Amino acid sequence: MKEAKSVLVRTNMQKLHMRDLLFLIIISLIGFSCETNKSKKDKLSHSVEIKTTEAYELHKVEGSEIVLILFPGGGATSKETKEEFKILPIATDQNISVLLMNFNRHLWIDKNQTENLSKELNTIFQENDLSTSQVFIGGMSIGGNVALTLSNFLYENKSAVVPKGVFMVDSPIDLYGLYQSSLKDINNPDLSEDRVAEPKWIVNYFEEKFGKESMLKNIQKISPFTRISQTINVPHLKDAKLRFYTEPDAAWHKKNRQTDFENTNAYAIQQIANQLKTTQNWKKFELIETEYKGFRSNGERHPHSWSIVEIDALIKWMKA
Repeated sequence: MKEAKSVLVRTNMQKLHMRDLLFLIIISLIGFSCETNKSKKDKLSHSVEIKTTEAYELHKVEGSEIVLILFPGGGATSKETKEEFKILPIATDQNISVLLMNFNRHLWIDKNQTENLSKELNTIFQENDLSTSQVFIGGMSIGGNVALTLSNFLYENKSAVVPKGVFMVDSPIDLYGLYQSSLKDINNPDLSEDRVAEPKWIVNYFEEKFGKESMLKNIQKISPFTRISQTINVPHLKDAKLRFYTEPDAAWHKKNRQTDFENTNAYAIQQIANQLKTTQNWKKFELIETEYKGFRSNGERHPHSWSIVEIDALIKWMKA
């Protein structure tokens, strides 16, 4: 009887040892799996160096071959670009370096400004040892005008930094059209004094810079596009990957701005896009029109926003 109990105890002990052994093996395998996943995760993560100056903020990914350059909207800086355009963590995780420029308050850039900005860009790339093999330049609002004019200059002059692709976000790319729509707003008796403050400034500023009588003649020399004369001031972008982003929302503009759709950036962009695709045959050009994507970072509904750019699709476009 005692021997039977002894055998039973030994058998139970062996079973316990086997369960313990299996338990340890399973834990070890789980641990190995976790370590393997951790190792893969570490390999997928990228070292990002951040550099901030008065002129720009650079998020440089170690070993990156793609550099995205972003110009802000009017009066904004790299700070506002980061707040409104949530591309940084996604881009750097995709091995893309991002250069956020503080160059702002320019509805257009003339030849001297373009040359100086080109030199500044070359210096930034040299000082930070950035790759020039795959450069993309984009801008929001008036920053889009800067991106287009600068990129055209870089192509024309075979700069060391030549963009592979260019995009703009709801920009006033027809400055003469902007002048005309501002005149309409000023003469609209239904608009409040606060509402016409901006168009009044635009009209006075443009007439001071270009002359009231010679407006069209002079303004079309610096505007990226001019619909009324079918002038294209960025011809060297014809063979580049080019995207226009806009969100046509006639109802929003009518309700919030008391503006007819024909006076919006979206309308001008649609008209110029049609010209580029049909009569000009720009084969690499894309018009990206969105619907109810425009929101500011504070949740405010506004079609004139960075958020109309779908980030994953933009990165895919850059990597294609």
